Amino acid sequence: MKVLIIKISSMGDIIHTLPAVTDASNIVPNILFDWIVEETFSDILRWHPGIHHIIPINLRFWIKKWYKLSSWKKYRECCIQLKKI
Repeated sequence: MKVLIIKISSMGDIIHTLPAVTDASNIVPNILFDWIVEETFSDILRWHPGIHHIIPINLRFWIKKWYKLSSWKKYRECCIQLKKI
């Protein structure tokens, strides 16, 4: 079973979600968690063995600089990563 968690910006919310990932990993065999998260918090998720893929994004940059080509390139990269998992 695959689960995609989209919890982007709040470090507290990310940390408080990790025990649920641990419990689900212990109870449900073959469960894989993928997570979309703000780049600045992606290292926190690397500590958890239950997280399979981490897709870091820079949402604040995208919102502030939506008109820049670099923002659209990063957005496209994120979409490509999502299609791979």
